[in-house]
Amino acid sequence: MFDSARLDDNHVLGNFDCGTESLNAWLIDHARRADARGIANVYVWTAAGSPDVCAYFAICPTELVRSESGITGTMSGGYSRIPGYLIARLAIDVSLRGNGYGAQLLLDALGRVVAASKIGGGRLIVVDAVDDDAVDNNARRFYEHFHFTPVGKRENRLVMKVSTAVAALREAQDA
Repeated sequence: MFDSARLDDNHVLGNFDCGTESLNAWLIDHARRADARGIANVYVWTAAGSPDVCAYFAICPTELVRSESGITGTMSGGYSRIPGYLIARLAIDVSLRGNGYGAQLLLDALGRVVAASKIGGGRLIVVDAVDDDAVDNNARRFYEHFHFTPVGKRENRLVMKVSTAVAALREAQDA
């Protein structure tokens, strides 16, 4: 139903609204530059035949320092510095909410991270749950539902092992 592709100049960003102003603004004002400069790879969803972006995510390599992050020994594999990937942004237009597309978008992002980890290594997948409404913490609950684990020292930072993502992708394919 949707095409998933790397952001390019033909994609229309101005109509996107996920309900979180900081995520809308990043897509419109910074996504092309971040992608072009190698800061993050930005992927967008569009309806077949349409250039309008209706969902997006950005991924980039990252490193966590166990003692600074509050990562457990099990999660870190016993290492003090843990390589991984940050899903730097993930957002879906409000018009698509409630249809399971958020889960599909996350699986798309996880699939790309797993593919990158097969080439470049990496143990963890990191997300920062962004909510303009900090009372509800909808984004954090969304990630926790998909087995991301909160990190001890940062309230809205969550992590998942790449191996957990591999298992989740396998399970989704079998469903």
